[in-house]
Amino acid sequence: MAEREDIISAMNAEGTSALARPLEAAPPAPAAPAMAQLPELTSMRFLAALSVLVGHFGPFLAWKGWSFDFAGGLGVSFFFVLSGFILTYRYWDDFSAGVSRRTYRHFLVARVARVYPSYVLALVLITAMYVVLNALRPGIHAYPPNPVTSWLANLLALQTFAPTYATQQAWNAPSWSISTELFFYYAFPFILVAMARRAAGPKRLSSLLALVVAYAVVTQLAMVWVVAAFRLDIGYWVDLIASRNILWRLPEFLTGMVAARLLYGGHLPALRSVAVRNTVLACALAIIVLNAGGWPTIATETLAARQLRLDVGSMIPYAAVIVALAAGPTLVSPVLGRPAGVFLGDISFGVYIYHWIPWTILAIAIDRGMAVSNSLVAAVIFATIIFAAASYIWYEKPVRSYIRDTLG
Repeated sequence: MAEREDIISAMNAEGTSALARPLEAAPPAPAAPAMAQLPELTSMRFLAALSVLVGHFGPFLAWKGWSFDFAGGLGVSFFFVLSGFILTYRYWDDFSAGVSRRTYRHFLVARVARVYPSYVLALVLITAMYVVLNALRPGIHAYPPNPVTSWLANLLALQTFAPTYATQQAWNAPSWSISTELFFYYAFPFILVAMARRAAGPKRLSSLLALVVAYAVVTQLAMVWVVAAFRLDIGYWVDLIASRNILWRLPEFLTGMVAARLLYGGHLPALRSVAVRNTVLACALAIIVLNAGGWPTIATETLAARQLRLDVGSMIPYAAVIVALAAGPTLVSPVLGRPAGVFLGDISFGVYIYHWIPWTILAIAIDRGMAVSNSLVAAVIFATIIFAAASYIWYEKPVRSYIRDTLG
């Protein structure tokens, strides 16, 4: 923790360094300081992935009076905000002065190597599962009407652009977010350049954040109004389009980027105080918890409010949590900073991308009349985590290194 504070204290205030100092000018140094690892944020990735699992497996749990339907959406929102923050923190030096072909290629190779191997393996595994299930019980799983084109769209991670359930949701359903995230990767260096040139100071960053929030509110309200005015299918237009399309999810990613520049650009000096960090963290978490409960019971009202609360209502509190944890030690740092938590954060992507396989098996079993206990659901979740850990150690890390060494 002390190392991170030393690094933050060594950042310069001009905003030309990726590690711009948030407090006061540092004496010249012959070399830039090393990047802090921010272990608490790595651990938070696992909690976000676990939130997704709870949201998806929650309906299988026999807990009266409890609903987990929206936990998954909250986890995905956190991932998008955190992604914008971490990428800005990590790559400011590489792109703030401009995007060269070499740095852009190196960046894309690193990002694709990070997510694509497990993404492809999950698609292959779930496809094999569908084939086996249909061989054992013909018709137990219905393929989409366009099986080849939809599968290829998923293989190429293009499903975020596909306005059909058959293409976007029929295979590894949660992988839509990776398709959206990859688009953010492609655009990120150019967004960062524009931010460096036009929103370097605190006033412009604050104005940019206000515009991002306004854009998020307007796009979500516009979709709800269009659905109501033209009597469109609210499930399709709100749940499929406005909750998964890149144009509607971009504000979360941009919020993370702005939060990173506010912190590392030297514009949040109050966060030097442990008391301030803890207060910001506590208030943000309280807002998130309040936002997670009290959903309306009528389906149409739920869908109308869904993205306004999950996306727009969550992105600022999530940014506050991330900034508080990144600025220095907090009350939760002794827990989140433990090696076990960091390791769980490292395997969180596998937890997320593989979990639809056991989820599908349980869903089919329940649909065919099998009784599923809470203990079984918990065991399946635990097995998913173990599989993700094994994949991370023996598949993801070696393949990631090979891709980077070969193409980077």
